[in-house]
Amino acid sequence: MRKIEKIRYEIDPLNRLIFKKGGAGFRYVVDSTFRIDKNNLLTCQLKSSPYPSIPRQLKLCGEWSLDKKHNLTLTLNKTQDKLILKSEIIATRADALVFSVSTRDSYGKTHLYTLQLEGRWHADKHNRLSFLVKKQKDSYDTLTLTGSWEVNAQNQLIYTYTKTALKTKKKITQAITFKGFWDITEKYRISYALNEELNSGFDFRVSLGKPLKRGLQYEIGIGAAPLKKKITLFGSWKINKKLGLLFEMPCEEGRLRSIVFEAACSLGSGYNLNLRLKNPRHEDLGINLKLSKTLFKNQGEAFLEALKEGKEISLLAGAGFRW
Repeated sequence: MRKIEKIRYEIDPLNRLIFKKGGAGFRYVVDSTFRIDKNNLLTCQLKSSPYPSIPRQLKLCGEWSLDKKHNLTLTLNKTQDKLILKSEIIATRADALVFSVSTRDSYGKTHLYTLQLEGRWHADKHNRLSFLVKKQKDSYDTLTLTGSWEVNAQNQLIYTYTKTALKTKKKITQAITFKGFWDITEKYRISYALNEELNSGFDFRVSLGKPLKRGLQYEIGIGAAPLKKKITLFGSWKINKKLGLLFEMPCEEGRLRSIVFEAACSLGSGYNLNLRLKNPRHEDLGINLKLSKTLFKNQGEAFLEALKEGKEISLLAGAGFRW
């Protein structure tokens, strides 16, 4: 009985599908483009088919990942072939990750298109940014951004990575901006929410917060062999007679967003106020804050009068945010 040889697949440097048969023997390169359907399955559209039994449109099932160069990769279930699409990350949303892909056909014409995976974001145990690709039966594939990330002056989370251009061999730095908002609810954790309904966002493990004149600073380790660095959430401290203690943070497009804290307060020298911050569940956050008397003009006189008697009082506020 004649043995049926398996057809293997790979992708060439021009992002065209290659059919392989018979080990290092038969190789058939075909003009092709790729699409990702609503179930995050890869579909390959062939301009021609090398075999009558192979349709012009193939659905390829496997596990999604990123290679070290941030190329989108699919490891096929049946053959374990790795299909590496030379690609660039061009956009992120709370529920999607978008890649740019280019190919050149046999006539020398270049085609540019996008591929979009759907899912949600989270931070892994090493504080790395990861995208969970939605699969069937409540399972996920994980695409991990292995590099480091920063926080800019608008408190946006920025991820950068470097790629080498195929033609010029020059290194190009790509920057990805995540649009979300910060929350501080635990002593050793901060979170960056992208979409609360989808549970999409990042929950980072950090050191105790260190108040600065214009922000809160944390130390964080990123990566399996952690890179220790400091990040700053920029903002200013304010007392509001209705809401209590606010950390007012600048956002994109000149907007402001405030985190509301509870605090245990005591009076220091020169009528400065010492505060021990708490979350909405009345749990200690380990953050000690000192505010000057000038901050309370026309707002904090009641707190200062109470503290003149040598008592510690609680500055209570409703849980939540305001714009």
